[in-house]
Amino acid sequence: MPPATVGPLSLRLAAAKGDPSAQFEVAARLAEGKGTSQNFVDAVRWYSMSANQGFAQSMYRLGTMFERGLGVKKDLAKAASHYEQAADRGNVKAMHNLAVLKAGSSTTSPDYLSAAHWFAKAADYGLTDSQYNLAVLFENGLGVKKDLIESYKFYTLSAKSGDAEAIKRRDAVRSELTSKQSMAAEQL
Repeated sequence: MPPATVGPLSLRLAAAKGDPSAQFEVAARLAEGKGTSQNFVDAVRWYSMSANQGFAQSMYRLGTMFERGLGVKKDLAKAASHYEQAADRGNVKAMHNLAVLKAGSSTTSPDYLSAAHWFAKAADYGLTDSQYNLAVLFENGLGVKKDLIESYKFYTLSAKSGDAEAIKRRDAVRSELTSKQSMAAEQL
């Protein structure tokens, strides 16, 4: 049973009886210290119970806990595994975080092909950071065939959020395009 400080009895009973969304809420409150003492170890325990029942948001949060070493020993392989499980269930942030790990924020060699796959999935959902990172991959031919038109397209999508770096890189790529390529890029 979660501690009384976590929230109302109904929430705690639902979590104790195995409701994955209640378990997620208990874990989130423990992780954030919302209304209770912050306790990452207990948060991981409740996220795990929820994730084991297929609750994607808990899988994503477990990935974050393992990536940052909160309540558990930092383990990027476990983080990637949890992110991938959540991403497979449609969690867009997990798609992005998995792609970042695959692109090489860990000590392993980069897997740009997989990173491009997950950035593309998250970009399709409109995640600006994934659009930007996918543009970088297309610009440099990392995990995908170098394609300045696609790079321009994704920088443009990312630039719509007002990101100054995306605008700058979009304009730099545009200067490398022929007039025919530029017209094709604008149509995309």
